[in-house]
Amino acid sequence: MVAQLTKTWDDRRIKQDRVALLQAEMRRQNVGGLYITDDVYRRYALNLSVPGGKVFVPAEGDAVAIVRKRDLGYVQLQHDRVHPPIGKENEDERLDGGASTNKFAAGMVALLAELGLQDERIGVDSLSPSGFAALARAEIDVVDAAPIIERAWSVKTTDEVEIFRTIGQQYVDTMAAFRDAIRPGVSEIDLATVVTKTWYEVGGEDVAQLNICSGENMNPWKRWPSERKLQAGEFVGIDFHGRGINGLRGDAGTTFFVGDNPTAEQRDLYRRAYDYLWANVDLMRAGRTIADATAMVPRVPDKYLAQLENYNIAHGTGMGSSGYPHMDPKDDPIDDVIQLNQVLAVECYFGEEGSPVAVKLEEQIVVRDGAPEVLGGMPFDERLL
Repeated sequence: MVAQLTKTWDDRRIKQDRVALLQAEMRRQNVGGLYITDDVYRRYALNLSVPGGKVFVPAEGDAVAIVRKRDLGYVQLQHDRVHPPIGKENEDERLDGGASTNKFAAGMVALLAELGLQDERIGVDSLSPSGFAALARAEIDVVDAAPIIERAWSVKTTDEVEIFRTIGQQYVDTMAAFRDAIRPGVSEIDLATVVTKTWYEVGGEDVAQLNICSGENMNPWKRWPSERKLQAGEFVGIDFHGRGINGLRGDAGTTFFVGDNPTAEQRDLYRRAYDYLWANVDLMRAGRTIADATAMVPRVPDKYLAQLENYNIAHGTGMGSSGYPHMDPKDDPIDDVIQLNQVLAVECYFGEEGSPVAVKLEEQIVVRDGAPEVLGGMPFDERLL
């Protein structure tokens, strides 16, 4: 039976607040509008899934949903400003005198004129080569929309934070089911089935990504669950991306011991990963520069660095798989600050190259002025602590 979720958020307000965040970032980057075609980006702007639709977000005013006639009634029930399709990207038409014009570019020119944006830079997320060429011939100044959207949606609205609190509890319940199903002889695929079933039962929308690895499949991290059966005396780890309410997507993981008699080496490795994770969680505070946070990350023995640095210290989560800001230890720190109400996944992977033993942990947090808010809190293997 699917759980009945207690709704503590307002769907219409989510859309209004998201558009306001997009518009603030557009104005900061001197962009007059965004033409959005990507499914996930479009759903973010409309808080509505419209297959095949588009959306145009001006720097001022309401977003414009661009939808096919078949979807018009459905969209109008939930969005006020709707526009018919503006032409196919690769479709030209002949004009009097033998010249030709692209219907898509002509439609964009007309829409920009209608919105008073004909002289503005326009952000576009993805088009076919012919679509970009048509806009260039129409002398529309195009920039990449993705960095604008990624920066805007990295800060969560009040209602989105409420949703993430629910997602956090859904994760706790799902990870507990994973933990309770662990025993020698169970396969990684068996555990994946438990996780998937539980996620739907707790009200999740779908499974975006699910990695379950045990024993030697943990190092190097094999990612995809296999028919390998768990054995007593080894670790099994999970990294789960569950898409939840309104398309928002969690990202967290944990590791458990199979059986009852861990070695001193296994205890030590687990404790190192656990302490490192929580030290980094505490660094994620609003107003702290990403450079300062990166510099404060605890040092670890060199033998763990090669694989630890294949993962972010932390990264944003939201509607995509891994979002801004990425705190990648191999790159120069992003010139920005950690912001209030960003939802971050803080992660770590401890394992020596050449060893089959590894521990992978990941926790979800909301950034606050002081200590971050942990979303639910992943279950850990207390026997190893």
